[in-house]
Amino acid sequence: MCEKGVDLVAKPRLKESPGTNLLISFLIRYPELSSLRYNQATKTLSFTVLLKGEIATERQTEFVEFLDSYHEACQMVDPKFPTRGRVEHTVLDGVTVLVYEQRVEALNIVEVRLLMQLFVEFYGSMIGAEALPLQEEELYAQEEIIESILGAKETWREEKSIVAYRDGGRVFVYNK
Repeated sequence: MCEKGVDLVAKPRLKESPGTNLLISFLIRYPELSSLRYNQATKTLSFTVLLKGEIATERQTEFVEFLDSYHEACQMVDPKFPTRGRVEHTVLDGVTVLVYEQRVEALNIVEVRLLMQLFVEFYGSMIGAEALPLQEEELYAQEEIIESILGAKETWREEKSIVAYRDGGRVFVYNK
């Protein structure tokens, strides 16, 4: 495995691959994410959020229904809006790990924005996020990078599997 520590900056990193830039930009832009995983074999992107405490099964089910209602509404407005990806809650050592997995071909920036908003809206202060001290322009720059790379899937979907996670003010990316 290859480890890369990347300082958080609001621009594409030219020496990095598009997939690596995508994962780094996601982690910079969305502090609620603790990690991302691109699985080349299944062509999926998995978003991981850590939640404080053990989330009851009923609450987990409510969250999935909450996501479903928004996805259904978006599909009524735009029939091309993707179907909801796979949602999984796992409890480990008193922390609930929430994973949302979506096919790369289906993923778009509108779904990502909605997903991030719904994570925060539903779970709020339970999210174990570290807010980074970024200016609004930097946040928009990261979102532009994300949108650009998501719009050019052919440039990165054949990459090897990679995992990225945040640790304080750094993002680490591992080739699998």
